Amino acid sequence: MLGEMVIGTLVNIAVILVHLAATFLLVSFVRPLAHRLAAFPRMRLTLALLVTSSVLLIAHLVEVSLWAGVFLYRELVPTLEAAFYSAFVGYTTLGFGDLQQGEHTRLLGPMAAGSGIMMFGWTTALMIFVLQDHMPRLVRHRED
Repeated sequence: MLGEMVIGTLVNIAVILVHLAATFLLVSFVRPLAHRLAAFPRMRLTLALLVTSSVLLIAHLVEVSLWAGVFLYRELVPTLEAAFYSAFVGYTTLGFGDLQQGEHTRLLGPMAAGSGIMMFGWTTALMIFVLQDHMPRLVRHRED
């Protein structure tokens, strides 16, 4: 049990670092883009949301890949496809239950789910930040 907790914690730290890197990438890309498109608030908002969504989607895919790698390495599932499926189901908290985990690895599933919950919350916060940053300019532009 302790071993699974350590592995799960380490993967969660790796997942957090991936999301942090995505956040830093967005901060360094979206702000300069916003300044260049100040005269075009609709395009600015559209591109900011598109870039933000794309970067965060890629981050989530990398994070699921980390979990899939652990599931495959720990022989939780027999194939790479099953590893990704199981990781996606856990990470997104769908929990279909059609893949059963062995008793020696059953703590990894809930840890993947907790990881996904945290990262989707973080993603939501970033999307709201982008909207809050861009919407006032769009409203002011419409009023002019």
